[in-house]
Amino acid sequence: MEVIQRTVLKHPGSAYLIVAFVALCLTAVVRSPLQALVYLIPVAGVVYVARTATVVDSVGLHARAVFGSQVVSWDRLRGLRLDPRGTVYAVDDDGTQLRLPCVRGTRLQPLIDAAGGRIPDPAAEPS
Repeated sequence: MEVIQRTVLKHPGSAYLIVAFVALCLTAVVRSPLQALVYLIPVAGVVYVARTATVVDSVGLHARAVFGSQVVSWDRLRGLRLDPRGTVYAVDDDGTQLRLPCVRGTRLQPLIDAAGGRIPDPAAEPS
């Protein structure tokens, strides 16, 4: 096992463009100060994009959400589970599954590289 330096897997920066586009489209429906409350929708989108992430460090895998976070330590991690929709879950030794935000089944390589050998690469050839 190699030393793990802290890696944060987040939404791409282009996600903010989607939120900005939604805010621009909402401008068409705002006609009064009370209707300006619809701008809370893109504000919530910015908070979601900025806050959600999967953090890989020497302690384990941290799933960070808008409100709070959860950790699966390396010594309790049993493996990863991929569901048919591409969502990735960290499974600990008592069977609890933790969804890893910003990690998809088609984009596992950054997570495997950041884990420093603690998560086996499913695409690697068996030795």
